[in-house]
Formats: sequence, structure tokens, C-alpha cells
Amino acid sequence: MPLAASSRGLKRKVEKDALPSETSSKSHKVTLLSPSLLLLEIPADTNSSLPVWDAMRSQQVDVAWTIDPYSISVHLTPLTSTQGNTTASSESKSSETTSSSLVQPHMVIQSISQQHSATQNTSCIMLTFPQNSTQTLPSHSGQTQITPPIQNTSLIVPLPLIITQPPVNQPSTPTKKEVQPAVHTPTTTPTKPKVPSGVPVPSPFHTKSCSDTLICDNFLLNLCRAGKKCKMHHTPYPFHWQLWAVSTHRWIDLPARSQLLMERVYCDVNQEVVFIKDGNDRNTLNFGAMDLDDQTKYDGVRRLTNSDNPLRNQHFPSQWKIYWWNNLSWDEYEKSVCALLLKSMSKKEPEFFFNIGAQQYKVDFTTMSQTNVTTGFQRDVRCRPVYRSPESMRPYLQTGIQTEPSSDPPGANFCVDPLEEFTSWYPPVWSLVVGQDYSLMDVPVGSQVYQTVQNLFYKSLPESKVDVIQIQQVQNLLHWDKYQRHKAYMQKRHTKQKEPLERHLFHGTTKEAAEEICHNNFDPRVAGVNGTSYGYGSYFATNASFSNTFSAKVGPNEVRHMFLAKVLVGKVSMGKNNYRRPPPLNSKGKQYCLYDTCVDNMDDPTMFVVFDSCQCYPYYLIKYKELPREIDIC
Repeated sequence: MPLAASSRGLKRKVEKDALPSETSSKSHKVTLLSPSLLLLEIPADTNSSLPVWDAMRSQQVDVAWTIDPYSISVHLTPLTSTQGNTTASSESKSSETTSSSLVQPHMVIQSISQQHSATQNTSCIMLTFPQNSTQTLPSHSGQTQITPPIQNTSLIVPLPLIITQPPVNQPSTPTKKEVQPAVHTPTTTPTKPKVPSGVPVPSPFHTKSCSDTLICDNFLLNLCRAGKKCKMHHTPYPFHWQLWAVSTHRWIDLPARSQLLMERVYCDVNQEVVFIKDGNDRNTLNFGAMDLDDQTKYDGVRRLTNSDNPLRNQHFPSQWKIYWWNNLSWDEYEKSVCALLLKSMSKKEPEFFFNIGAQQYKVDFTTMSQTNVTTGFQRDVRCRPVYRSPESMRPYLQTGIQTEPSSDPPGANFCVDPLEEFTSWYPPVWSLVVGQDYSLMDVPVGSQVYQTVQNLFYKSLPESKVDVIQIQQVQNLLHWDKYQRHKAYMQKRHTKQKEPLERHLFHGTTKEAAEEICHNNFDPRVAGVNGTSYGYGSYFATNASFSNTFSAKVGPNEVRHMFLAKVLVGKVSMGKNNYRRPPPLNSKGKQYCLYDTCVDNMDDPTMFVVFDSCQCYPYYLIKYKELPREIDIC
């Protein structure tokens, strides 16, 4: 399997590595508000009756910091009456016993208003370094040396709070002075924290010159302790793109903002090339050959990846798929054949034979083509990885770069599954005030509701093709009440029905039509704009990919609109282009009863047609756009 793709040689070597012995533990949420302001959120059910909390509130605590290359720990100790007068000296002595710790000056503890808190119901305190403070460190000869002044830094901590101190190993002999580590910011794009002048900030990432080398899975899981000595790549994601610079003869990383976009485009099997913009220069990268059309500045491209062995990384191992061209689109090989092809590629075999019925085929991995052995007819073949988003790898990806979910907004409960049945009349996340009949509420990014709707959308219209930019919940009392009453009526009619009464289906539309639907619901009376193959009604699809063909691009950002709708499908019948309502039921006892909806296929329907607006409701509005085909690397 092509574990590392490079224009300087296609590499598929699988390297051996020690298996991770444990999984990384999930930490509490940490937010870097600024390069010098850190916010720690601790569960509200913490026991705050312990003596340490009294000391915190009365500002009678001793604060000690310890830092190693992979963690930062804060230890708060209540002061006695004697310690209160000698805080600075006692803090200095305790710090001298830890060779790997970074000694910090005395802190000031003060209460702050709730406007700085991440949640409204959480009280906070702020730990502040005094400006222009100095500190002493023991030298190798035992003499004391003064370090440069440290800039003012604050730490906001919500109460109640639990901070634990890991065991400190005290060496029996003096150790070499260690380089002060960098603080890793958990953001999508790494930022450079402000540090004292003259203090080196080593990067936790490094890559090797050999393209055969894999990305270290232990580093991705925060289990690698070799640091710079590790012989494998240390990268932010389990994939990494680099260009070979002609002037410096070195591999140059793509900017952090471009890594994810490049990977998403590459994972789309339909994309053969991508355009790379470097200042005023614009080059074309061919994914098949992994080279650029203009090699004046860069003459090589490579993609690094982690292992595909689930024993090394059970959470997000590298995965590949092989496709063949059917003259219209790319079709994935049947799973068993795909597994055999990938196994053959991993062994660097030049070709592989397989049979489908009486026909024998040969796949040539050098030319990436499939040949019918009998007829000699050839088809193109492509191998592409499966995209793994930072959200899908949470919380196991521990390199400090993934985006944490945002907090739920006050007055709304978005920690529910919107696709599950609920017992209340209105959805539990609704927050309409008295006298308000309509609202279009933004769903918080990272909430369970957002993730559930987005995952259902991406199931057929993947992230390698489009990017969801906003999800909104339609709260319309009039049309929801109609829908709920009709649902109760249909539940009484179909008590013995085995098929689901209600389904969540997609409906692509334009921006103007989306605004109309939010206020007035889907209206079968205006049907016929996009065809009437199965009747004059409102059409809903099981896959977002099909509804995408009916969503129009609007504006410079090419924004598209699609609804995830609740639809009461009930009893279905095969649709016809002249239907203006469902046909009558074939039942003698129910002479005047009709089917509820029409479909395109009775065995496996992909489209439902509704003729009554009370049977559908615009549940969520999804705004999205296609991925750009030009990547800026400046």
C-alpha cells in the first residue's frame, strides 16, 4: 500500500515500531485566550470543601510550577503562618529540588468577574506574575545565577478546581541543564506563545529525509518519549505534506492552514490535480505523478503518513481505497478484492491478478491500470486514502493542534441527539421566548447536535468534496404544531406498520427558496420547478449527495443551501409523473384512504415525494460550499 507518496520515489515500506502500551487519557478542557492567558475548566461537581479551597479564597497558598517537554503542572499548597512570611524563599527552595522544573516567581491571587469565565455559573480566580520579576536558578557549580526578567503572565482558573502534581524524580547526581520547552496551543493553526527574550522554544515536530519513514503513532497518541531522538516523523496530523525546495535542498512544510485542505482534496478520488499558489506563482500539482508543472522553485512533493496497522494505532490508522474507472465515474473495488490489491501493493509487487466470474483481470501498479486478460481492454486505476478529520480523531490525537468543541450557549441544550425520538411536544433544544413564533438559531460548532447533523450530511457528501460552514435550527411554532398533530394522527392509523413512520431526509434548494421554506414550510403546490418524475410534490432524498445537485451556488463564496427535514413517510407507493396526490390504498376496508408518500423504488427507495405540507418540516438548514481547488502556501 502507498504509505508515503512522493515525486522523489513512490514509497510503500512498512516500518516496525514498538506498539503503544496504553492510550492517552482525556484531559479537562484548556483554552489559550491569549499567548499569556490560559483558561482551565474543571467539573462543577468537584468537592470544594477541602482546606485547599479556603486557602485559595483567602489568597494564602504557595504556587509552584514544574515543566517538562510534554507537560505543565501547577501545585497549590496552603500556607502556614510561618510560610506566609517566607513565600518567595520557600518557593525557590522547593524548585531547586526538581532538575527538570522551570522555577517561577511568586504569584498574586485575586478574584475576577464572571465575564472572563467560560461559563456564566462558574466563579474564577486569576493567578498573576508580577511584572519585571526575577528569579534565581542553581548553576552547575552550585553558584546562584540571575535569570532575565519574566513578562507579566496571568492564569484564569474557575472554581472549584483540582490541580494534581505528578511525582518528581530527584536525581542523585547533577543533571545537564535542559532546554526550556514550548507551550503547545490547542488550536487548529499553531500560534507562537510569548516567551522571555533569549529563551529558545524548540518545536515538538520534526521530519526525516527518508520518505519511507512513517509518522510516529506513539507521538500522535502522546506516548513517544524519545523526542528529537525518535527516528520517525513527528507531525501534527497522521498525514503531512512537504515540498522539496530547489534553493535550500530541503523538505519544506506546507503551512498548517494548508495541510488539511491539501489532504481533503487528495482524498477525493475525482481530483486529478490541484493548483498551488505561492505568491504570484501558480503551479499545478498532479496527484498521479506527484510532481509540479513548474519545477523552478520546487521540484518534489511528498505525503507522509502513519502506519495502517491497527495494532499500532487502533484509533485512526491509515486507510486506503482502490478505485477503477467505469467510463463515467470512479467505482470502489469490492472489499475483498480491494484488500488483496492493497496487500500486494504493500509487498511492492508490480502486478496482481484476480478473477470476477469467468473473467481474469490484471492490475499493473506501475501504470495504475487494469487489463482484461482475455480482451486486452484497459481501465485506469487510482488509490487514495480515506480522510480523517481532526474531529473524528478527538480525543486520541494528542499533538496539541486539534480544535476543541465550543461550549453550549446559555439557555439551550444542544447535548442531545437530534435524530432520536423525544417525549416533549417541542424539540428539547428549542429556546423560543414567550410571544415569539419564529427563530432561526445557529447550532454551536462542536455540540452534539452539530456533529450529528454534520456526520449524516458527510456520510454521502464527504469532507473531501465540501465544507460545512454553518448549521441552523428552524424554530417555527405554526408549522411544527401542524407537523406534530399530523404525526399523532398517522401514528393512530399505522399502529401495525413495521416500517418507520418518520425519516430524516435531505432537500437541496436555493438561498431565496431556503428563506421562504423557513417561514412557510415546504409547499407541494409550487412543485414542478425541478421535475415531476414521481408526482407533483415536495421531493426529499436519503443522501445529501443527490440533493446537492439541486442546491444552487450563491455569492462569491459559492455558498449552497440544504435542509435536513423531518418527513412522515408512512405507507409508500410507487410514484408516477402525473400524480398530484398519492394513490388510494388497495384495501376493501379502507375505501377512501390513500398512501402517504410516493417513492422512486419500492425495494430500496432513495427519493420520497410528499403531497401534504403537514407531513414535512424543515428541521435544520445546512450551509456549505465546495472545497477550493487552489491552495495558498504563502
